[in-house]
Amino acid sequence: MKVLFLNPPGRRVYIRDYYCSKVSQANYISHPMDFVIMSARLRHENCDVTLVDAIAEGLSPVDTLRRIGETGPDVIVALAGAVSWDEDRKFFECLKSKQSVRLIVSGDLFQQDAGTAMEDCDFLDGVVLDFTTPDIGRCVMGTSDPLEGIIQRVDGSLVGAKPADADNGKEFVLKTPPMHALFQRVHYRYPFTLSKRYCSVLTEYGCPFHCTFCIMGKLKAKRRPVDDVLSELEEILSLDVREVFFVDQTFASGRERSVRLLSAMIERRMGLRWFGFSRVDVLDENLLALMKEAGCHTLILGIESGSDEILAKYRKGYDRAMVVATVRLCARMGIRTVGTFILGLPEETEKTIGETLRLLKSLPLDYASFNVAVPRAGTDLRREAVSLGLASSDQVRMDQSGSEVAMPTRHLTREQVTCFRRQAVKEFYLRPTYLLKRLVSVGSFYQLLRSIENGVALLRNTWR
Repeated sequence: MKVLFLNPPGRRVYIRDYYCSKVSQANYISHPMDFVIMSARLRHENCDVTLVDAIAEGLSPVDTLRRIGETGPDVIVALAGAVSWDEDRKFFECLKSKQSVRLIVSGDLFQQDAGTAMEDCDFLDGVVLDFTTPDIGRCVMGTSDPLEGIIQRVDGSLVGAKPADADNGKEFVLKTPPMHALFQRVHYRYPFTLSKRYCSVLTEYGCPFHCTFCIMGKLKAKRRPVDDVLSELEEILSLDVREVFFVDQTFASGRERSVRLLSAMIERRMGLRWFGFSRVDVLDENLLALMKEAGCHTLILGIESGSDEILAKYRKGYDRAMVVATVRLCARMGIRTVGTFILGLPEETEKTIGETLRLLKSLPLDYASFNVAVPRAGTDLRREAVSLGLASSDQVRMDQSGSEVAMPTRHLTREQVTCFRRQAVKEFYLRPTYLLKRLVSVGSFYQLLRSIENGVALLRNTWR
């Protein structure tokens, strides 16, 4: 069976990945985790898998259609995103009019009501609601049976997804490592890498925390066994790759399991450098020391706001004092930090924005990412925004990266949120002390080029 992974073309650098779509704030685009995990399943089924990533490769719609025609797939597994759905839909309709091929998609906009979406999109043959599903192989083979985590169209009728097996409720095993060599052929890039070649690894799906603005807490959290992850890391080393992006939404959310993984990496002397997402309330000095010894160089932390009221309202589970303590601890231990912030939640005011800006400038962060609140499908925030009249129930297109603001707050207009986001970028990145710090910290010519490229792209996109 010939299967093509397709990230469709777009007018901008769209990131459609892991049920979260947005415009790239700078010029980065990492390995689509949906495809990485599904490649392991299809490898186990001995499928012939190819990849066309029109965004990462800079392909036009015409070039993308030509590449698909040259590949001649039996099945296309594609990404779609709320941020780009108007373009995605038009491209998929064109694709289906030109080629007789089954089209299966994975994307954030289907998380709330995939059945209705499929009824409205007769060009779709299936929707993947959980890309870790063990049934993706059966799906591409064309079974008509109900599948775990996948809705299908069979003979014109929809076949709903069956629930996960009880034994598969808390963990998932890949058995065969993902096809990382396939993704090394495309120029993926991320701002915090230390080298040009890296691989993305998922050890945990979903998130055990329940921030109201995030879809990850709505996904059924499950973890891979440590030995399963170690086998994947060993294969990555065999590809002569020495850097890994752990894409878990909260690395070390399961402390005991994470300690076993990190200890094994150290004992096996893997020599990997790695970075990933975590939370300030799961990290302490002992765990950070173990992470550092195992090769961690950067942690991406969801700070979100400098207002304790905002943090409590949207169920972050920690306060400003804990943020300050953890970021300072990371700096003292030589681990770089990236703070992510969300501006424009419904209760946001000029006062809470001011608290965020003051916190931002007081922290020893190495990088910061400024997002805007979006009423993403399936989240508690969407229900709140609709009930307050800040968003419509049929709203699809939205971008958390701030290229446009999807909704006002109860106290601020969309234009004010945009201005405050621009102010945050300016006050953080254009400080002379920060620019000097970045210049001094550059460790290679590659890092210098990437820093300049991402800095220019960030400023251009912010004031676009």
